[in-house]
Amino acid sequence: MKKADNKDEKLNMNLSWKILDETTVIKDSWIDMRASTCQLPGGMVIAPFYVNHLPDFAVVVAVTPEHRVIMVRPPNCVRQYRHGVEKVLLELPAGCIEAGEDPKDGAARELLEETGYKAGSLEFLFKIAPNASNCTSYAQCYLARNVFPAAPQNLDETEALEVVELEGEEVKRLLREGGVEQAVHVAALYRAAELGALG
Repeated sequence: MKKADNKDEKLNMNLSWKILDETTVIKDSWIDMRASTCQLPGGMVIAPFYVNHLPDFAVVVAVTPEHRVIMVRPPNCVRQYRHGVEKVLLELPAGCIEAGEDPKDGAARELLEETGYKAGSLEFLFKIAPNASNCTSYAQCYLARNVFPAAPQNLDETEALEVVELEGEEVKRLLREGGVEQAVHVAALYRAAELGALG
């Protein structure tokens, strides 16, 4: 197994780009865009190559004991305006993990803040790169089982979320018909369905 690991490591090194230079283009509370000068394995140099350096974020599939999913509506999905696609989307509770925060704690915090629900149990589903070509962040996805209302929403001033509770079968139908458009949220919901959490 060690030989295979070494072979993979060598292959990865042969495919990796070398960063020759990097400058910050813009940095504020929403974006940290950097322009890199990169050398490809064959020697070709690309400049600039833009990468957005963002923190990881948590995504939570929140399910009631009755297999209702909380989205922003129950069982725990969120309906939220997204300016990139200029649409109101049906989503799962999600948000940035704070510096130094355990991802599981971040998932529980985001669930409570965005929906007012707490989880009876919270299990890790997977870590996934939503845009590996030009963004550094990973989505840390969790399944919250036996969620229950515990507090009012505590939204950031830029958030406007409507909490919606949906039957598990309705969520499955929406997945089949393209009614959930955020790619990471779709992946998390399919994994939760695979685990039987949606009923």
